[in-house]
Amino acid sequence: MDRLSVELICIIFSFLDLRNVGRLRRVSKFYAKVGQPLMFRVFHLLFTPDSFERLRAIASNPELAPHVKHLFYEADTLPPYEEMEDWESNLSDPEFFSGLEFMDPSGSDSSSEGSGRAYERELDQITELKSAHYQKFRRYCEQQDAMRKDNYYTGKITDALTHLPNLEEIWLSLGDWARPPSKAIEKAYSDSLVAIHGHNDWKEPRGVPQMLSLLQGSARTQVRLKSLCGGVMDWKFFQQSDEVFEELQKAVQHVQELVLEFSTSPGMEQARDLLRNQTSMDEGEDELGLEIQECAEYLKKGRLQELLAAAPNLKLLDLQFDSAIPSFIPGCPADVSYAVGKHKWEFLADVTFSFLSSRAEDLICFFETHAVTLRRLVISKIILVEGSWLSTFQEMRRLLRLKEARICGRLEASDECWNFAMLETRGETTMGRVVQEYLLQGGDGPLLDLNQYIDLNEVELEELKDPRSFYDTV
Repeated sequence: MDRLSVELICIIFSFLDLRNVGRLRRVSKFYAKVGQPLMFRVFHLLFTPDSFERLRAIASNPELAPHVKHLFYEADTLPPYEEMEDWESNLSDPEFFSGLEFMDPSGSDSSSEGSGRAYERELDQITELKSAHYQKFRRYCEQQDAMRKDNYYTGKITDALTHLPNLEEIWLSLGDWARPPSKAIEKAYSDSLVAIHGHNDWKEPRGVPQMLSLLQGSARTQVRLKSLCGGVMDWKFFQQSDEVFEELQKAVQHVQELVLEFSTSPGMEQARDLLRNQTSMDEGEDELGLEIQECAEYLKKGRLQELLAAAPNLKLLDLQFDSAIPSFIPGCPADVSYAVGKHKWEFLADVTFSFLSSRAEDLICFFETHAVTLRRLVISKIILVEGSWLSTFQEMRRLLRLKEARICGRLEASDECWNFAMLETRGETTMGRVVQEYLLQGGDGPLLDLNQYIDLNEVELEELKDPRSFYDTV
């Protein structure tokens, strides 16, 4: 293999996962050097002091730092169990201590005095083992508390980004039902015996301080981000001082791919529990603890549009709200006019909108503004407060030349209600497929044929009368 060209070796490396890249790098110093860029292209950051120290070490290494192009921040936090009983009742493996704990000293194998003493010693050992693991759990919690008090290590992130000249992508992730925890984070907290998954810091809005630390660090350095993925964040992300918000705008000024999902719920698991206990569809956002109207009123002030407009080179925009909240919840957290207004992105080719309201006129205006560049469109859970979807689909077909279209979820207007996602499970000639094919290929008939699905919609709506059924499938 020593006779292979560098180009061919690079091709071989490109087909390998990181584990095998590491193995191949051990073949020789030459292979180690060739494989180095792949080994350090992505840095996986956890919300632990050790992980931040590793980031500092790589950033301060002049041979390794230039290879880092993607920062993936898995910022899951530990649940704040302050009592040992709470910790023990929420172990990731409830049977961890049960093997010896349920020995019966009165049984045939433990009837003698000696075996009884052995049983007591084993119980003492289990108690000591529990205490040791609980202390490790508390130490991890204290470390995370210290990081929060230190402004979520914004200073350390800024210092590291200063020495990562080729960083292009930042992804923030807080685990939820849609994304299982990585092996790295499971390993980091394995001896706490608690599953770390999601946002467990109820003193701070979900994901907001973590994202602020990343964007403020980017704004204060020479990083030119091309891709930013915000995971699921609390909508209060926008409630920043003018000074901080200017930093956020500066951080996204070179971004070409922007993926943002915001939540108005008190927390993923809390919202699901509330919905399971909901007794009727008449219960609104107040009973569920949602902040849909508060979010909508605040975004009217223009903060969302100002942030998006600060990224003039956008090619991909994925904007979603409350993906885990079922469609029957009334109201929308944002309106298309609050998000994009009449702004034009010269290179915008890929758009996803979910759980937004809009006037048909505003939606059509957006499509007309970006008709030349827009090639992929995904819309889900959109409510038209004025106009109809039938005429909007016709205008979309007239204006756009899409290569891919996905219509899903529940689309509503004053006299229309289409449940695309559910109907798409019924076969090849579903309403969703009909509309998507119409948007891509046109034709004289498809939209007229939609009338045949109206009765089917009403049947599907009957299935939604029990809101708890939504989460039976999640």
